[in-house]
Amino acid sequence: MSQLEQRKKIKIFIDAGITSAKEISAKTGIPLRTIFRIKSILREGKSITHKSVSGRPKAITYSHKQSIIRTLNSHSKISIRSVHANLSSKYTDAPSTSTIYRATRACGFNFKQPVMGPFITPLIAKNRVEWCKDHVNYCWENVFFTDECSIWLNRGSVGMWTRAKENPILKVQRHTPKLHVWGGISSMGTTILKIFTSNFVSKLYIDTLNECLIRTADVYYPEGWILQENNSPIHKSKLSKEWKDSENILVLDWPAYSPDLNPIENI
Repeated sequence: MSQLEQRKKIKIFIDAGITSAKEISAKTGIPLRTIFRIKSILREGKSITHKSVSGRPKAITYSHKQSIIRTLNSHSKISIRSVHANLSSKYTDAPSTSTIYRATRACGFNFKQPVMGPFITPLIAKNRVEWCKDHVNYCWENVFFTDECSIWLNRGSVGMWTRAKENPILKVQRHTPKLHVWGGISSMGTTILKIFTSNFVSKLYIDTLNECLIRTADVYYPEGWILQENNSPIHKSKLSKEWKDSENILVLDWPAYSPDLNPIENI
């Protein structure tokens, strides 16, 4: 109920001879302090309608906001300048880019860097669901979850305090160094962490498993363990498969494009 509707209801009751604020509040649900205020206004002979106030009209209207919302919902990557151009083509009184930006924030929109994720096809999604259903009651106690990642050094944006008018210069190497890290986790503990700089090929992957996984896993699980790895080409290569077969290593089948299913991703 709007304020004007509240005032009109209170006036109807008073005109009908019901002047008790408690009685009006009980029948309408309007707060007592509102009723007392309106009764005071009516006693003074003042109008219960809002007076028009002077001042500059708002630069952005309801129609502008609705158009902005529709544009952002349809084109999530659009820039503020493009939104302004779109409004200008529809309205002669289109607001400025700064006003549009404030309106987007007021409407709950924030421009954020998206988190990249794999494109999941319907078939991949179906296989992922089926795999999860098949492994609901799977015993994970003797599974080693493994993964590798690459870290580029000195690639992040760095801010520097300065009093100079020119931007400061930060000298960096032309080709930033890159590190590779491989590791594994299980319910009993972790593997040895492997850190290296050379390209991660099948031969190096075999050496890493032999050096960092087998000795640790055999200690934790003398009766046997299972290797979890993703579907990287170096994991599925002929050389890697032959070596794992020769070592009698059991490998857990893993659905494609499913890094989110691997708990080591949290690390």
